[in-house]
Amino acid sequence: MLIRCICSDFYKIKRTPILWLHVAAPLIGAFAFLGYYSITVNSQPLGRINAFLEALCIVFPILIGLLCGMTAAQEEQAGSYQVMLAGTKSRATAYLSKLLLLLILSAFSVVIAIGVFAAGYHAASAQFYLRAAFAVWGGYVFLYVLHLFVSFRFGRGASIGLGIFGALITALTLTGLGDQIWHWMPWAWSVRICNNMIFSLQTPSAASLAAADIQYGVSVCAVATVLAIAASLLWFWRWNGSKSNE
Repeated sequence: MLIRCICSDFYKIKRTPILWLHVAAPLIGAFAFLGYYSITVNSQPLGRINAFLEALCIVFPILIGLLCGMTAAQEEQAGSYQVMLAGTKSRATAYLSKLLLLLILSAFSVVIAIGVFAAGYHAASAQFYLRAAFAVWGGYVFLYVLHLFVSFRFGRGASIGLGIFGALITALTLTGLGDQIWHWMPWAWSVRICNNMIFSLQTPSAASLAAADIQYGVSVCAVATVLAIAASLLWFWRWNGSKSNE
């Protein structure tokens, strides 16, 4: 049932900007950085990788807000969410189908962005790039859950606005302001984990400290994500399709 719903949702977006944004945005970003690095001189290759990952993590919340908003708007236009709410035997299946499809597409986007960049910039191992891709994707699962809720409950505009706000918070957590509190800020999980991975390569003597910081952040992220999914399923099961501005 779930697989059929995912396939059905995929066909719904097959010819919409939702699918192509997942392909075009990461390609443009990766090639832009590779092009810039090819014409500039820098003696800190790990710093360049860090800059690329930071930019990716800052832009991602905006894309999440936009894509979740577009997904919800599509369902609203198809019948005020009633097709989604009443079209399957289980509301949980309908909701999880949307969420899993977005997560699959986001994983594809992250692989494209980091894979293309890694193919053109060999300053780190393939294992590092793979871990970075998982960190970026895994750290933003919570935000997909959050933005789907906001999109369904408050509309596309609210989701996009939250995405812009999240991008600003992500940038702020890269400063000293985020050193002690980033573990509890969903917008900081991906970028701070990547920062720690770079730091452990740049400063091997502090690798154990960076690993402990990563472990703490990953633990909080995993627990918060599971709780968010459970809470969103409970909410969606009771939701009747109305929005706050109706």
